[in-house]
Amino acid sequence: MAHAEFDEVMVELVDYAYERTTFDNETLRLARYCLLDSIGCAIAASADHDCLKLMGSAQFSKSQAGVPVVGTGLRLGPIEAAFHIGSMIRWLEFNDTWLAQEWGHPSDNLGAILAAATWHSLTDGNQPPADMTAVLNTMIRAYEIHGVLCLSNCFNALGIDHVVLVKVASAIASAQLLGLSKDQALSALSNAIIDGHSLRTYRHAPNAGTRKSWAAGDATARGLQLALFAQTGEMGYPTALTVSRWGFNDAVLRGKPFNLSRNLSDFVIKNILFKVPNPAEYHAQTAVEAAINLRERILAAGFTPESIEYVRVETTRPAIQIIDKSGPLNNSADRDHCLQYMVAVGLQTGNLTIKDFHEPLASDPQLDALRLKITCTERPSFTESYYDPDKRAIPNALYLKCHGMTEEISETIEYPLGHVRRREECFGALLTKFHLNLSDSPLRDRAHILAETLISESKLDAMSVTDLLKMFSWD
Repeated sequence: MAHAEFDEVMVELVDYAYERTTFDNETLRLARYCLLDSIGCAIAASADHDCLKLMGSAQFSKSQAGVPVVGTGLRLGPIEAAFHIGSMIRWLEFNDTWLAQEWGHPSDNLGAILAAATWHSLTDGNQPPADMTAVLNTMIRAYEIHGVLCLSNCFNALGIDHVVLVKVASAIASAQLLGLSKDQALSALSNAIIDGHSLRTYRHAPNAGTRKSWAAGDATARGLQLALFAQTGEMGYPTALTVSRWGFNDAVLRGKPFNLSRNLSDFVIKNILFKVPNPAEYHAQTAVEAAINLRERILAAGFTPESIEYVRVETTRPAIQIIDKSGPLNNSADRDHCLQYMVAVGLQTGNLTIKDFHEPLASDPQLDALRLKITCTERPSFTESYYDPDKRAIPNALYLKCHGMTEEISETIEYPLGHVRRREECFGALLTKFHLNLSDSPLRDRAHILAETLISESKLDAMSVTDLLKMFSWD
């Protein structure tokens, strides 16, 4: 076959996407909940001030014939639609997560998936609109490609943002949904690989900022754009990974191979991590849960958050790298990537919500004083269980002492609510979260019907993707 000249890994990725056509009922059930959660996160973001400002950039290309953007009245061309849907899903740091050597959020790919499927339905008059069964199956495959590539390919150590993998997975998924051939999909994929890739600097002090909220939208839109290029016959680059000096392996990975560490199946979506109780960066999920539990304990013992003398957090090496932060916090992006801030909010308020990353709480002097009492250290055994493929734990241990206490108290949580080891607990909580995400939206009065549709095989799977997006948008 013509595509056999392409690098082996690229061929394997495309062959999987095009040849793995069916999944079991449990996998499809999880895909529906992933879709429910992602759309809910997008709609919640539509009320965020910074997100709304960015959405304003699309006003010039509104079109009634375009792709509906969930949570808005926008109808856009496919690339802009993918950008905005992807950005909204990611904006509030509340969408699903995958943690390994590389970190990522497979739902980031839904911008391209929904836009590509809808655009193909709008422009191909010879075919009926794509149904949600096709979209769900493509979702599962995109999750798998994205997540398996995270297992043994580490970009963060090189200063490169994990959205490089969004581009890769979105390019393949878009090609498939646009009805392209395998060779065209390889063209899109190879162009995604040789593209310029974002630096992680906008995720870390002193440059943490809102780009981390739209970087995934940018990447998923680019993946779709490269698939649209391939649709026109644009060429691919067979040895984009392996060619000496100029290839991805040498130029980006510093001589290491871009590889697949396991066979592609449905492993990722079956083990996906949901952010259920709070919008904390995932490495802090168990720390916030532990902080809320400790707050209840100190109040029951007659103490207050103001009486806390110190808090020690023992955590994983990735948590230290990403969210152990001191000094001024300049914006919400800074705060939602600061373990100390999130733990302090949990201790002070007994909760952590999207609004807690903004004023007035952000400048509360009592909260800031509490944050300064919190220190973080790595516990090597936690890091080991984090990377253990049989555990994939996200553990945190909090040790706290109040003035007047004779000894410190502690709380250790290994697995957050959205972890596969606590899966059955989280389905009802995901529905509650969906309703909360729609509570400030014009769709709030229909939230029950919308949720029921999204998790129902009989209602969702036969629905067209265009009808689904129309349900979640307005004129």
